Amino acid sequence: MPEWLQTTINYLIRIGISVAILFIARYLAKFIYRIIINTAEKSGRVTLQYKKSLMTILNIAMYTLGGFIIISVIFTNLSAFLAGLGIGGIIVAFAVQEPLGNLICGFLIMLNHLVVDGEAVEINGISGSVEEINVNHVVIRTWDGRRVNLPSREVWSSKIIHYWPTNIRRNEVKVGVSYSSDLNKVINVIDEAVRSAELVHIDDDHQPLIVFDGYADSSINFIVRFWAKQENFINSSMDVAKSIKQKFEENKVEIPFNQLDLHIKEVPNEITQNKENI
Repeated sequence: MPEWLQTTINYLIRIGISVAILFIARYLAKFIYRIIINTAEKSGRVTLQYKKSLMTILNIAMYTLGGFIIISVIFTNLSAFLAGLGIGGIIVAFAVQEPLGNLICGFLIMLNHLVVDGEAVEINGISGSVEEINVNHVVIRTWDGRRVNLPSREVWSSKIIHYWPTNIRRNEVKVGVSYSSDLNKVINVIDEAVRSAELVHIDDDHQPLIVFDGYADSSINFIVRFWAKQENFINSSMDVAKSIKQKFEENKVEIPFNQLDLHIKEVPNEITQNKENI
């Protein structure tokens, strides 16, 4: 058999082996993914938050391993290849600096559970629900329905506000009463109104609070703070407002509105006479 034909056959065999290794790597990634998911679901105690990201990580790991195996198959003498790789690596490093930074920060976000799928957060001034977490970016669905992709580096280095670290959060409404009101009575009525509201959560650690907010032009203002569960948070403000209004009407407590007092000065007679002559 001619030498060139033997060389061609050897290269074709190596290419075939390389393709087979890639298919095996892909299969192993899916196989390990299914094992992890099934184990997590059957245990009932483990909630897997990053399913898509887990698949990405496994693909990267398996393809990287497959790549090293392919290199060892194709390049029997790695010295020349590694020398060229060292020079090219410097050039490539500058080109992939930003994507590589996002990749590393993406892993750190997942390992530290910085954000989780479905969580309500504010990141770098953008607030909404976490729709998807990938290794290179985090997808935020804003409250008005927009979809924002934030690079992982930006998420990692930004201040993050978690709106719901627990299932209970404090809410508040503001209310003003007339200057002629008995403040002790007002405070008692407000407290009774808040405690009777259906959507307010009250226990030993979560009690309503009434705070003085200042003397306004036409009213004495208070801030009414109370706690509500996540599913009731938005509607709890209206519920408390209705309850306070009803209790104020029952107890004759006045909610004032802005009033303007007009003082009309007496016009001198000579000015009136001049106008009549005109």
